Amino acid sequence: MLSIVDELTGPGPLRICAHAPQDGDPGDLTGLRVLLVADVLARVVELRGRAVLMGWTGPRVPTADVAGIRPADATGTLEEITGTLGGPPVVHISHRAYEGAGRAGLRVGEASATGPEPVDQDALALRVLLLGHPHHEPLAVTSEEIAAAVRQLARWRRAVADWAEEPSKPMAADLVRTARAALEDTLDTSEVLRLLRGLETAGEVPAGAKFETFAHLDRVLGLEVVREIGRPRSAGAPA
Repeated sequence: MLSIVDELTGPGPLRICAHAPQDGDPGDLTGLRVLLVADVLARVVELRGRAVLMGWTGPRVPTADVAGIRPADATGTLEEITGTLGGPPVVHISHRAYEGAGRAGLRVGEASATGPEPVDQDALALRVLLLGHPHHEPLAVTSEEIAAAVRQLARWRRAVADWAEEPSKPMAADLVRTARAALEDTLDTSEVLRLLRGLETAGEVPAGAKFETFAHLDRVLGLEVVREIGRPRSAGAPA
C-alpha cells in the first residue's frame, strides 16, 4: 500500500498522472473515481507543503468539473503530459495495475451507480459516497444512497454555518492527527468521514472546535462544507 509520507517526499513539484478509462455506460463512475483519488492525493501532498502538477489521460469525465476535482495541468498522451509538466509523472493512478514508468502507482476499484443516471447536482454527493469507501475496493451505489448523501451534505453545511457563529476554538487535535495519519499513510478518506460523523454529534466538543476541524479537513475532502456560512436558513430547513 502506498505510503504518501514515505514514498512521495522529494524536491520540486510532485507530478501525478490519472488514467481515466475509456467511456463506459452512463452509470459508470470509474473515471470519476480515478480523478477523485488523484485530486485527494494532490490535496494531501499540498497540505504538507509540496506543490503538485496533475496530468490526465483518457476521455473527458463530464462530472469532474462539478465534483470539485481540480483541473488538469496537462492532458493528452503520456508523452504530451511529460512535456507539458516538465518531467515524467512519478505517480500513476488507474483502475488497472499500471505497468509503465513511474515510482509509484495506485489502483482504483471500479465504481458504478445503479438506478437513474446521476445528474450534476448530485456530483458532490457522489464525492461523499466514493470517499466513504476504500479507493481500491469495487463499489456500486444506489439512487437511495445518493439521496442520503445529499441530505448528509446539507446537514453538515448547515451545522458548519451554525458552528461558525460561535466563538472560535482550537481544532480537535487528536482527531485531526488521526485523520491526517489515515490520509498520509493509505489515503483512507473513509476513516476521515467516520471521524467527522462522530465529531458532528460529540456533545463534549465546543461548536467552535467542530467548525475549525471540519473546515480544516475539508481542504482534503473538498465537500464545500463552509458553503452555507452567512446565508439565511431556508424556509422549512431543520433547526
